[in-house]
Amino acid sequence: MPRRCACGAEFEWAPFGGAGRVAAALAALALLMSPLFILMWAARPLLRDSIALYAVGLAAALYWLRVCETLLVRLGLLRMEGVDVA
Repeated sequence: MPRRCACGAEFEWAPFGGAGRVAAALAALALLMSPLFILMWAARPLLRDSIALYAVGLAAALYWLRVCETLLVRLGLLRMEGVDVA
């Protein structure tokens, strides 16, 4: 993420360390996952009746989790270690 605006202003991220970083990452993950949780909660009657819809919902949840992890990495709240890109 760039730290300079088009207008020339610079900004710094708030210093997160230890428990603050963990709390911020968990709060951001919960906030990003909440639309999916609300959608799944609203679709409970349909999911009870169809195993296929349940499987589609599970696949969507796993995909959205990966998207949220990517957003957290881009925001600097989450670090990936031990990942080798060939």
